[in-house]
Amino acid sequence: MKIFEVADFPGATPDPEQLLGLVQFLDGRAEDTGAKKQISVAAFIQLAQSLDIDVSQDNVADLVGQPPLSQVLNPMEPGANTITFKSPGQEAAPGMPVNKAQDIVATAAKSAMKKDRSLG
Repeated sequence: MKIFEVADFPGATPDPEQLLGLVQFLDGRAEDTGAKKQISVAAFIQLAQSLDIDVSQDNVADLVGQPPLSQVLNPMEPGANTITFKSPGQEAAPGMPVNKAQDIVATAAKSAMKKDRSLG
């Protein structure tokens, strides 16, 4: 068995740096386009899974409530269907430059594209 097969098994703990990079990328895009600083839970899960980050309906609220995401996202109410980004004055966000967030998301996307998704 190869190390990446152990590290990427279903149910593995999502990489906090990848999640933070994704959230900061999304926050930056919302800022750039003047969109609301929120995303639907379903869209967030789909984006994370497309980058091979193990996020599901079962663990998304827990992830949002824990650092580092709790520093950039508002807590989710039970049964909520949106995730909202904290406003700049709410709590100090960790200092990750936008270009680093973009690099993390790009690296995760490239890694996801290289994985063999065949069922055989």
